Amino acid sequence: MELKKVDKQAQLLQARNESLEAAEKMSLRPLGKLWGMDVFTWCKPAVTELAATISTFPFPVFWLSNEEIIQEMARTDPDMLRSVQWCAQFDNPQLSIPSEIISAIPLVTGTESLEDVLEFLKKNKKARHILLFTVQGAEWKTKMEIFENFVRLHQ
Repeated sequence: MELKKVDKQAQLLQARNESLEAAEKMSLRPLGKLWGMDVFTWCKPAVTELAATISTFPFPVFWLSNEEIIQEMARTDPDMLRSVQWCAQFDNPQLSIPSEIISAIPLVTGTESLEDVLEFLKKNKKARHILLFTVQGAEWKTKMEIFENFVRLHQ
């Protein structure tokens, strides 16, 4: 009887730890500074929470994201999207957000790969900005690792 109780407690403890780790990965996470920019990541953000968070940032925002999240933001909160300093879509070179939104954003890019947008970032970095990386979809773990490794390498 005692052995079953210990096993059950160990299973519950492991499940709790796993869910805490998952929750940490699925929320806004600071990564420190990169070239004078405050860097944050957010995996699978709810767009309404993302919009509210972006609107509270004290500096202009460079937002790197995949097409799906950007499209959802354009539908949900186009005014917030217009407030972004740079909107970089890293999984499709064809931008599919309305031109009236694009025209209000100082810099908009679409690339085929995250590596391409990171090269573009090297040439357009600006201190006193927020660098926000959001991702979702089938390859989110890989994309997050690429971005986090890039930040660590260049800090």
